[in-house]
Formats: sequence, structure tokens, C-alpha cells
Amino acid sequence: MPRAVEHGLHELFGQRTAADPVAARLHLQRPTGGPELMYIALSHESCDLDSVVSTLAIAYLRYRNPGTLQHNYMPVLNMLRRDYPSKSEVRFLLDKQHIKPDRHLVFRDDVPEELLLRSRFILVNHHVSPFHYCTEEVYDYRPYQCEAARLPIYCQRIMHPMRSCAALITERYDSPIYNYANVRCLRVFELLHAALLLQNSNYAQYTPEQLPNVRDYQLLVYLEKHLGQLDTPQRTILYDTLVSAMFDLNELTLPQILRREFKLLRANNGSHLVRIAQCCFPMAVTRFISFEFAQLAIQQFAAEHSCDFIMLLGTSMQPKGGLVIKELGLIPLDSLRDVEDRRLFDHMIINLSAAVEPLLALEPYRGLNFMQGAFFFINVWNVQFYDMLYLMQRVIYNWVSEDKFSPT
Repeated sequence: MPRAVEHGLHELFGQRTAADPVAARLHLQRPTGGPELMYIALSHESCDLDSVVSTLAIAYLRYRNPGTLQHNYMPVLNMLRRDYPSKSEVRFLLDKQHIKPDRHLVFRDDVPEELLLRSRFILVNHHVSPFHYCTEEVYDYRPYQCEAARLPIYCQRIMHPMRSCAALITERYDSPIYNYANVRCLRVFELLHAALLLQNSNYAQYTPEQLPNVRDYQLLVYLEKHLGQLDTPQRTILYDTLVSAMFDLNELTLPQILRREFKLLRANNGSHLVRIAQCCFPMAVTRFISFEFAQLAIQQFAAEHSCDFIMLLGTSMQPKGGLVIKELGLIPLDSLRDVEDRRLFDHMIINLSAAVEPLLALEPYRGLNFMQGAFFFINVWNVQFYDMLYLMQRVIYNWVSEDKFSPT
């Protein structure tokens, strides 16, 4: 393998080699003799494999296709450095490519505020961001939230209806216009290939007749033209390896499991603020709350993020190999002493039970008394994290629309 291809992505990372680790990771903010403008490729805050890989890949592509202005590009993982160990499948894949967090990766808390304020942004796998005012590119396969996004009119939106952000980025590598330098980095392609497999659940939901027309699959085939064609059993082995890494939580603490993938939802009428955390992890909720220090971990998480409620979502494997949410727990943190919190708790339970988009078909776990929460088995096989996120946003909006709260 040619040296330039073999080391590929490390050209971007290799500049961070100073004795001071933080100064090394931020070397790109101090260009020598070039322009001062920094472009930050910012991942989704969930930092799942699709988001992380896509962020690294687009930053590298822009770095290798600099144009005449020679801007600087830095991929930033939108999470705290301390939480990186909780991303077991991300850590597994990047370790295979010899990408080490201490030397090669930049996290949200590594970046000084003054650098954030004078940078331009490339949003990856999301398009609603506090940095909307200086965002120049967006890569997201989800529907556009026009009211929440507030992107500049000049912002380029690459938002096609696919199943992964990795597919959007792979399209850019295959574009002679965008990738005019004809960059073909095998390390990057291996990362994108893995993300496509995992995000699409190894394409198990499609028949052999459907696959050739699936855009995510077409881009997987494009990557394999450079990596080497794989047959179905070989792809399955790769996919199973990634899933095994995802479910390997043996080295994680309970607080790390809670922080593995979470989203904070807020509602506020100016005088009463409600915060709801949605925590998703590859473990049954009933197993998590059975651990001796589960209550303490939940209380510490709630205190750190000022949560009034925590929703626990337990991920499992479906019969065809896909990852779905099978258990749900909603826990009040104030023991429902506040009347308004009790009404909101009941409102959420009623609307989750009656939901049809997505249909949850909730079956309550009766007799389960843990922190006065409500716990359910989800009796369908197609519910994903973002399905629950959008559902909870609608439930909260419905509560807000009753003039009890207004959204923030």
C-alpha cells in the first residue's frame, strides 16, 4: 500500500504532536504564514459511530481539497473527553485504525471559547446548533427543522433522504466537483464502510431485489470497489464485530452508561423550567436499575444536568439483526411533590401509551417500584432513538400548547 494512502487521515491528525497535549490537539488554530480562518467540522452530540466517522471523513476531505484560500479544518467530537470511553464501538473502530483520543481527537471541552467564536462551522449529522449563525455547510439525512435551525441563507445544505450521514459523506468523495483532488484514502473508506454497515443494520431489512436500488447500499459498493468486494458472510462478520463492541459495557461505570447517548429536552414558560433527559444505552432498562448503585448514578446524573425527569431507553437486537429500543423507563427526580410535575408526568405517560407515530404498544412492568418511575416493554421491533426523541418533542409541545409552558 502506498505510504500516502496508508497514513491518509493521519496527515490531518499528525500536526498535533506538541509536548502539551491540548496545544498539540489545537495546533491547527495557529497556522504559520497562512490564513487565520478555522473551519470546525462538528459532530452530532450523540457521537455515535455514524456521526464520528462522518465528521472525521468530511474534515479530511476538505483538508485535502483546500482550494486557493488554504483554510484550516479541525474535526471536533461534540462530547466531553471524559465520555469517550462510553462509546465502545467508536473506540473499538478507531483503535483498529490507530487513532488515539489523547493524541489525535479533539473534543468539545478541548476547544477554547475564543476559537469557537471566530470559527466557521460544518455541522455533521445535525442541523440545529447554537453555532447556526456561522455555519457554512450542513450534512444531515433527517428532515429539515426550519423553525429551529435558523441557518444562514448562504449555508449549503446537503440533506438527502438516506439512512446514514456516512452515505452523504461518501457521495462527496465520489464527486469530481467536490473531490477535485481525487482523494482516495483507504483508512477513511474503511471507517465509512463500517458506519454504513452499522447504521443500516447490515441491510437486513431489504430483499436481494431491493438492495441495488438502495442508495446507502450503492455507496457501500462504491467503497468496496476501492477496499475490495465483500460477500454477504464477510459483511455479516464485520457487522457482528461492531455490534459486539457496542454491547461490551464491562469496563464502563453506571454514570458512563447513562452518558453514553443522551439528549436534554427543555420547556419553559418564563417562571417554571422543566428539563427531561433521554438516555439510551445497549442494555435492558430492567437490568440497569437492578444494579446496586443505579439510583445513585441516576441522581448524580440528574443533579449534574438539573433534570426533573429522566427517560431510560434500553436498546436490544431485533430478530433480523437491527438495533431497536425495547424497554422504556420514565423516572421523576423530585418524587412528584410538585403538582405541575405530577401533571406533566401523567401527560407523558398517557401520550406515550397512545402514540401511533411511532407505535410503541407499551406493556407496563407491573409491581416494579424504582424511584416512583413507570417502566414499559415496547412490543414492536422498529423504534429507534430519534423516533423517541421526535415523539417526546411532540409530547412536550402538546403540553406547552396548553399554555402551561412555552418551549425554549
